[in-house]
Amino acid sequence: MRRTIGVVGLTTNENVGDYLLVEASKYLLRTHDPDTVLVDIDVDPRNKQVRSGRRRLNFRVAEIMKAFERPVLSVFRGPRMTYYYNTMYWRTKLGWYFKQRVKNLDAIVFAGGGFIKFKTQGLNYLDELILKAAHKQNIPVMMNAVGVEGYSETDIRCQRLKRVLNYDNVKVITTRDDVDTLQGHYITNPNTVTERVGDPVFWLREMEIVDENVTKEADRTGNRIGINLINPNNFSVYGSSISRASVVNFYRNLIAELQRRDADFYLFSNGMKVDQTFGRNLAVTMNLRKDQLINKPRTSREFVNLVAGFDIILSARMHAGITAYALDIPVVGLIWGEKLQFLTKITGLRDRYFDEHELDFKKIAGLLMNNDLPEPDLERRAELRNRTQRQLADFVDEVVKGKTSSTN
Repeated sequence: MRRTIGVVGLTTNENVGDYLLVEASKYLLRTHDPDTVLVDIDVDPRNKQVRSGRRRLNFRVAEIMKAFERPVLSVFRGPRMTYYYNTMYWRTKLGWYFKQRVKNLDAIVFAGGGFIKFKTQGLNYLDELILKAAHKQNIPVMMNAVGVEGYSETDIRCQRLKRVLNYDNVKVITTRDDVDTLQGHYITNPNTVTERVGDPVFWLREMEIVDENVTKEADRTGNRIGINLINPNNFSVYGSSISRASVVNFYRNLIAELQRRDADFYLFSNGMKVDQTFGRNLAVTMNLRKDQLINKPRTSREFVNLVAGFDIILSARMHAGITAYALDIPVVGLIWGEKLQFLTKITGLRDRYFDEHELDFKKIAGLLMNNDLPEPDLERRAELRNRTQRQLADFVDEVVKGKTSSTN
């Protein structure tokens, strides 16, 4: 009997890194069992079909709630009221959608990404809606290679997230980073399987998404450097003390140093409008050639081939670095959040990533120009990849197959 698995991820936002997570997880699931039917569950759907018909009213009411959020919460103050208001907002907007999408599924797999967090993005509310909908229908769930970002005994958002993570139908939670916080604070259900694994995008090379001619251009000479862009506010949003102006100045100084050294460099983004706008401002103020700001990628294939076309990159967004790492493209990177600290520790790349206190533009320019970094630990990468694959396969074989056979 063919099984139907819902794959949860972000597939219509602007960050191509999120698309890659979904595609890589689907690749691993299809590789293990080609007969499995995979159904996309977009965490924050933005396509017109979802927002059409009578459901336009849900989105309209949600828009009104968002517009009145500040004045309402200025009267009804406190973190609990904020939590309940936001819960109502997301339930109004997407509660119906998740109930609809999980119907008749044999299992659900979260495709990776920062799902276990509560301080930014509001994904904790979406986790609750999806896991509650799955729990009501007794659908087994695996959270695959998710990020774990912080924990609090007193924050209601964290504690409500913890409650749904311990539902009996949540069978497996693997993380790409903070397994200690996952095991020591979030998970109290003794039946839940947990492990640290690799990011699914580590499997990128096997996905046959890279065009061979990109990396074998006969006429390419020299050292083509990619400078990955990021919203300068990201550092402070994720708890850094460095200011937006300091991040902007770092990029400006780095570009000026590369210009002084006559480097062949290009600015590129992961597809997010705010990052691309930052790049446009840099290109104008630094008098760059028109071709030195690459148009934002719109598909994962376009993004992957963009990265594959460089000889070395400076990574700012997490999955620019992961893409390069998976494709054996040398990478130097920036650390603006805890998840990047974990990535560099787990992969052994900390010596080539730089946090807010280490933004020495001359040193980083030198690393990019010289491009003589030692090869990463490939055995470590292989082990992380194998753990990801094994946990997904075990979930499908032991949990999903068991469920479908028992219902025949």
